Amino acid sequence: MVTPPEGIARVVLVVIDGVRADAVPLFGMPHLEHLMARGAWSLAARTVTPSVTAAAMGSLLSGVRPTTHGLSTDRFCWPRPTAPLDPLPRVLGRAGVPSQAHLARVPRAYRKLAEGFARMVGITHATLQGDSAREIVAAAEASGRARDDGFHLHHWPDADRAGHAAGWTSRAYAAALREIDAALGALVQLTEDEPETLFLVLADHGGGGQDFRNHDSAHPHDRRIPLVVAGPQVQPGRLADGYSLLDVPATVAWALGAEVPEGWHGRPITEAFVNLPDMATPALAIAC
Repeated sequence: MVTPPEGIARVVLVVIDGVRADAVPLFGMPHLEHLMARGAWSLAARTVTPSVTAAAMGSLLSGVRPTTHGLSTDRFCWPRPTAPLDPLPRVLGRAGVPSQAHLARVPRAYRKLAEGFARMVGITHATLQGDSAREIVAAAEASGRARDDGFHLHHWPDADRAGHAAGWTSRAYAAALREIDAALGALVQLTEDEPETLFLVLADHGGGGQDFRNHDSAHPHDRRIPLVVAGPQVQPGRLADGYSLLDVPATVAWALGAEVPEGWHGRPITEAFVNLPDMATPALAIAC
C-alpha cells in the first residue's frame, strides 16, 4: 500500500444525494466547481448496483458491494450481510480516529433505528437535524464539532427529493442544486483556516435516466456520478475513468492512516495525490 499523504487531520465526506454527473456543468454549481478546479475530479465515476440510496450508503460505510452488505433495496433496515463486515468508522476507530455523521432529521418512529445503526457501525457522534443541506451544515456548526479532527460524513437529500417530486433536470431540481452548492460553500468556509482538511464530494446515485422521476436503472444518468477530491497534496486535474463509489471508503481510511481491510471492494484513489513515496505516475488528465 502506498504511504498516505501527510498533513491530513480530518476528512469531510459529502454525499449529495441524487446529483447526476451531467447536472454539474448543465446547471452550474460554482462552489463545487471551485473545489474541482483545485482538486482531482471525475464526472464519470460509477455508483453501485442497485443505484439507490440505502445500497450506496451501505457501501460507503462498509466498503463492500450491496450483495455483500445486504442493503439491496431503497429501504433502510438492519442488513443481512453475506460475509462479515468491517465498517469504515470501526476501521478508523482501531486507528484512534473518531467518526461523526451529520444527516437529515428522521421520523420519530425511525430515530432509534438510525441511532442504533450509527452505534453499530462505530460512529462516535451523530447529528440528525435539519431538512436541507443548509440546515444540516448549520446543525453541524452548532454542535461545535465541525472542526474536530477525524472523519465527518454529511448526507444532503435536497436534489433527490426534488428529482422524485418534479423530475431530474426540472426547475425544482435546479433550485435544489443551488441550495446544495450554497451549503457546500458554507461547509468549506467552516474549515477554510484548517488546511489539514481533505474533502471528498460525490453523489450516491444520479437520476432521470430510464424514469424522469426515479434512479434505479442501468441508464448512465442513473449510474454515473460526480466525484471530487480536494485538499492537502491533491494534484488538480481530471481523474482517469474507472473509479467508483466503492473506492471512496478505502480512500478515507488510507488518508487518515488506517489499514484498509483486504475484504473491501475498492482501492484508495492514490492517483489524486502528489509527492507520495513509491507512487507511480498519477493517472490524471491534467486540466489545461
